Amino acid sequence: MADRAPICRTGVPLPLFLLIVTTVYLAAAFDIHSQFAGSGEMSSRSVPILTAILMYVALAVVFVGEFRKPTADGNPREMIRPLVVIVATAGYIALFRPLGYWLATLIFSSALFLIFRFELKRPHMFALYAVGVTALFYGLFAGIFGVRLPTLTEGFF
Repeated sequence: MADRAPICRTGVPLPLFLLIVTTVYLAAAFDIHSQFAGSGEMSSRSVPILTAILMYVALAVVFVGEFRKPTADGNPREMIRPLVVIVATAGYIALFRPLGYWLATLIFSSALFLIFRFELKRPHMFALYAVGVTALFYGLFAGIFGVRLPTLTEGFF
């Protein structure tokens, strides 16, 4: 079983799924039109296009790394972590608007840290990294790109 086809490797289905989602996301980004940006200027579709390009680069690195390593023995438990990441991402998408950016992203980054067992022995560092990741992406999207992110109180007031 060690010589199975490269597409059947356990590290390929999730990146392949993300490649398809990124392609759909990029195609949808080209349908966004801004009334205020001129030709060649930053507009509301610039961030999604930049995000898709960065995702393509990251996926290329993942695919190259996956195809360079030797094949595994076909243990079905290898698929659990990618499946849990997909479930966590779906939960993040579902909770993003109702819980707002801060709480949803903090929960999502903490879930990913738990899934990948990152800093579990040092809870203070775990919390610091989770808050840091949340703040970093808030600064990137809200501060630099000017994206209005949902808040927890938005639905109540």
